[in-house]
Amino acid sequence: MPHSIAHNRPVVLSASTEAQTYLLFAVAMGLTVLGVFVGLRFAPTLLNSGAYMILLFAELGIVFTSGWWSKQSPLNYLMFGLFPLFSGITITPFLLMVLAGYVNGASILLNALASTTFMAAGAAVFARTTRWNLSGMGNALFLGLIGLIVMALLQLFIPALRAPQFELILSGGGVVLFALFLAFDLQRIQHLGRAGANPFQLALSLYLDIFNLFLYVVRFMLAISGNRR
Repeated sequence: MPHSIAHNRPVVLSASTEAQTYLLFAVAMGLTVLGVFVGLRFAPTLLNSGAYMILLFAELGIVFTSGWWSKQSPLNYLMFGLFPLFSGITITPFLLMVLAGYVNGASILLNALASTTFMAAGAAVFARTTRWNLSGMGNALFLGLIGLIVMALLQLFIPALRAPQFELILSGGGVVLFALFLAFDLQRIQHLGRAGANPFQLALSLYLDIFNLFLYVVRFMLAISGNRR
């Protein structure tokens, strides 16, 4: 999933803005669960009809146009709600693949969920207690994200890059990258690092951090201990 970041001089957020950001994030997580339920219910139809690819492109469109719709009310509520719903639906085939393709797939998903939760809690504590200004990591994180995307695309076309050893390195790098992104954005919620940013964009960034972190934790666990059927 794309992740847009930018930083400037810190500007302190109001308590109400911070609260709204976390409320939007909580709503997004609930809509993701609903999306997974819908995806499980209609998975064959979605995959066979081509609706899956339409939803994927819709997700990308929502992310790349967030700078516009996040300032348009009530469109911002609609678009922000659709994104996690679509994400929940489109992640379903991956979850089903893990469950169907690995003997220990269910335990890996549960362990990945627990690990993501603990890592998010740790990142939150670190972001709130550290004296370091994490905004300086912005450019490095962005370059790391570009590299991760490029390597993921190369995996599609170069079979050698799908080897277990390379998958372990790539997924491990993804876990580290999005854990750092999470700490970066959690601190950004406290000290707004971008002029004109709003709760919708902040909540979207936080959601993407958690979502991608979970995906890479699953891939990392599959590379380490996945037991194929």
